[in-house]
Amino acid sequence: MRTLYYNTFARVCVLPYAGGSIIHFLRLVLGFPIEQIPFEVDWVVVLIGGYAGLGLLVFISYIPFVNVWDKIAYGLLVFHLDGSVILHAYMLTANTHHPIRIFPYWYSFIPLGYFIALGAYVLRLNKRLYHS
Repeated sequence: MRTLYYNTFARVCVLPYAGGSIIHFLRLVLGFPIEQIPFEVDWVVVLIGGYAGLGLLVFISYIPFVNVWDKIAYGLLVFHLDGSVILHAYMLTANTHHPIRIFPYWYSFIPLGYFIALGAYVLRLNKRLYHS
């Protein structure tokens, strides 16, 4: 069962959360409007996040859950990552960042927190999957 995809999906899952944390931090420091993010960011989210997010769904039966809170955190991770992939894919096909204009500048404090929290969860998940 140890395929290349299984051995990499959770490792790749760290990247969108590291990148998202950096982007929201930079937005808070530099104050740029969210709709000014380059479309290359959308491609990165769709390709890398899609790879990781699909793996989260495909290999769910192989996840060594610790308790019910672990299952809830995993569900939030799947919902957030796969939802983000869908949103960024839509923005690429529509060629606009209009859907994310609803998020004001101050909102970046909130995703900075949950990007860091979900990133920490993914790091612990990697440890359980690949170092046990």
